[in-house]
Amino acid sequence: MQVIQKLTVVSNPTRMFEVGNEVNGREVIEIKQVGTSDFSEFWVIDQNEKVIASIENCPVIVEWQQIAEHDEIEKDPQPRVQSKA
Repeated sequence: MQVIQKLTVVSNPTRMFEVGNEVNGREVIEIKQVGTSDFSEFWVIDQNEKVIASIENCPVIVEWQQIAEHDEIEKDPQPRVQSKA
Protein backbone atom coordinates (compact mmCIF):
# COMPACT_ATOMS: atom_id res chain seq x y z
CA MET A 1 0.00 0.00 0.00
CA GLN A 2 1.26 3.48 -0.82
CA VAL A 3 0.49 6.58 1.25
CA ILE A 4 1.43 10.20 0.71
CA GLN A 5 4.32 11.11 3.00
CA LYS A 6 5.13 14.62 1.77
CA LEU A 7 3.46 17.23 -0.43
CA THR A 8 5.36 20.20 -1.85
CA VAL A 9 3.27 22.99 -3.34
CA VAL A 10 5.30 24.64 -6.09
CA SER A 11 4.42 28.29 -5.58
CA ASN A 12 6.02 31.49 -4.35
CA PRO A 13 6.78 30.85 -1.57
CA THR A 14 7.04 27.07 -1.80
CA ARG A 15 5.04 25.29 0.92
CA MET A 16 5.77 21.80 2.21
CA PHE A 17 3.52 19.52 4.21
CA GLU A 18 4.91 16.31 5.68
CA VAL A 19 3.31 13.67 7.87
CA GLY A 20 4.62 14.08 11.44
CA ASN A 21 5.44 17.79 11.10
CA GLU A 22 3.49 20.64 12.68
CA VAL A 23 1.67 23.41 10.81
CA ASN A 24 0.50 26.31 13.00
CA GLY A 25 0.70 24.11 16.09
CA ARG A 26 -1.29 21.24 14.53
CA GLU A 27 0.34 17.90 13.75
CA VAL A 28 -0.05 16.56 10.23
CA ILE A 29 -1.24 12.95 10.48
CA GLU A 30 -2.41 12.37 6.91
CA ILE A 31 -2.21 13.86 3.43
CA LYS A 32 -4.80 12.53 1.04
CA GLN A 33 -5.75 13.10 -2.54
CA VAL A 34 -9.39 13.93 -3.17
CA GLY A 35 -10.56 13.01 -6.65
CA THR A 36 -8.63 11.42 -9.48
CA SER A 37 -8.41 14.05 -12.20
CA ASP A 38 -5.28 15.99 -13.18
CA PHE A 39 -6.66 18.94 -11.23
CA SER A 40 -7.38 17.04 -8.06
CA GLU A 41 -7.38 18.40 -4.57
CA PHE A 42 -5.18 17.40 -1.64
CA TRP A 43 -6.16 17.66 2.00
CA VAL A 44 -3.66 18.03 4.84
CA ILE A 45 -5.33 16.59 7.95
CA ASP A 46 -4.47 17.10 11.64
CA GLN A 47 -4.65 14.84 14.69
CA ASN A 48 -8.33 15.74 15.21
CA GLU A 49 -9.18 14.75 11.62
CA LYS A 50 -9.67 18.43 10.69
CA VAL A 51 -8.36 19.90 7.45
CA ILE A 52 -5.29 22.09 8.00
CA ALA A 53 -4.96 23.00 4.33
CA SER A 54 -6.67 22.23 1.05
CA ILE A 55 -4.54 22.46 -2.08
CA GLU A 56 -6.26 22.49 -5.44
CA ASN A 57 -5.30 23.30 -9.02
CA CYS A 58 -1.65 23.88 -8.07
CA PRO A 59 1.50 22.22 -9.31
CA VAL A 60 2.68 19.85 -6.57
CA ILE A 61 5.35 17.28 -5.94
CA VAL A 62 3.98 14.22 -4.17
CA GLU A 63 6.26 11.83 -2.28
CA TRP A 64 4.70 8.43 -1.71
CA GLN A 65 5.90 5.83 0.77
CA GLN A 66 5.29 2.11 0.51
CA ILE A 67 4.00 0.66 3.76
CA ALA A 68 3.40 -2.96 4.66
CA GLU A 69 -0.13 -4.10 5.36
CA HIS A 70 -1.02 -6.88 7.78
CA ASP A 71 0.68 -10.13 6.69
CA GLU A 72 2.41 -8.39 3.76
CA ILE A 73 6.16 -8.13 3.31
CA GLU A 74 7.37 -4.64 2.47
CA LYS A 75 8.88 -4.84 -1.01
CA ASP A 76 10.27 -1.37 -1.69
CA PRO A 77 10.91 0.93 1.29
CA GLN A 78 12.07 3.83 -0.94
CA PRO A 79 9.72 6.81 -1.22
CA ARG A 80 8.22 7.54 -4.64
CA VAL A 81 8.09 11.03 -6.11
CA GLN A 82 5.37 12.14 -8.50
CA SER A 83 5.17 15.62 -9.97
CA LYS A 84 1.82 17.12 -10.97
CA ALA A 85 1.69 20.32 -12.94
